Amino acid sequence: MVRVTGNFTSEAPLPEVVRSALLAAFDQGWADPKKISQSAGRAAILRNHALENIASHLGISPDSIEVLGEPALGHFLAIAGLLRDELAFAYSATDKGKIRAVARFHKGSVFELSVDSEGLINSAEIPRGSVLSLQLANGETGVVQKAEQLSALADYVAIDATSSGPRVTLPEKWDTALYAANSWNGPAGLAILAINNPSHYRYPLPHIAPIKSPGTYSLPLLIAASVALENFVTEDSAIRTFAISELSQIPGVRIVAPQAHATAQVLSLTVAGASGEDLVRKLALQGIDVDSGSACSPADLQPSHVLAAMGYPTDGHLHITLRPQTTRADIAALTQAVIKVRD
Repeated sequence: MVRVTGNFTSEAPLPEVVRSALLAAFDQGWADPKKISQSAGRAAILRNHALENIASHLGISPDSIEVLGEPALGHFLAIAGLLRDELAFAYSATDKGKIRAVARFHKGSVFELSVDSEGLINSAEIPRGSVLSLQLANGETGVVQKAEQLSALADYVAIDATSSGPRVTLPEKWDTALYAANSWNGPAGLAILAINNPSHYRYPLPHIAPIKSPGTYSLPLLIAASVALENFVTEDSAIRTFAISELSQIPGVRIVAPQAHATAQVLSLTVAGASGEDLVRKLALQGIDVDSGSACSPADLQPSHVLAAMGYPTDGHLHITLRPQTTRADIAALTQAVIKVRD
């Protein structure tokens, strides 16, 4: 078996400092911080410190934070908490499937906003009297939206920061913002829902008490997420530029939106005449792990609705994740492996 030497997938082991914090948190943060006991008091201190640290690094108020133990539910809560039947719902053609699912069940008007070849939303299509779902940066391409301009055109704005994390700052106008801890190398299974204007938000699931979220989450995961965010180092944009330069020279390879303003941690490419899944398997045999750009839902007609919306071919789609420790030598190894498997 060939030893894996290059990980360009979206998943990676927890950094050692985060793993150590998580193990320590299981020892110290096992109690329910809402109860009255010595252990609960210590857990409450740990929770409050974690919330303040996360708020500081994300540029939001600690009082705005709701911690979610089920990140996939976050998209629904962030949007449906603002949405009313009389309001239109606007979302991008490159948004995630969970957001498109909210659109399908909305009883009011729904607008799917088109994007150009660089993945930028057509601002002229945003209707008045709408809730806008605005993804700060796309998880497949890294393309960063013009958030200040777009958010100003909608009545309410639900920010999707689950891919961008702390890499992209919030626009001045926003009502809810959803973050995923694994976007800053924290543990999976934890999300942060920030509610900027509580008077505009209504918990959309059945409830009796005046709550804004289910309130069920793992305190150790929250502590680990806080430590990960405190130690987070952004990726090197020069490495992404180098990767684009090297990979684009391969015959048949096309980089998606190579000139667009994008975060440094991801890029997508297509290989003409190839299957993405087949390329992934062949690259793994070369010691290189990458993600296929296939859609997460079998109901989607195109392998990647993101690439299709941008006007790119969807065959042979590879999704590359870069990290702070990624080197030019790593990129050179990836490039040589792609050349070998496409021949």
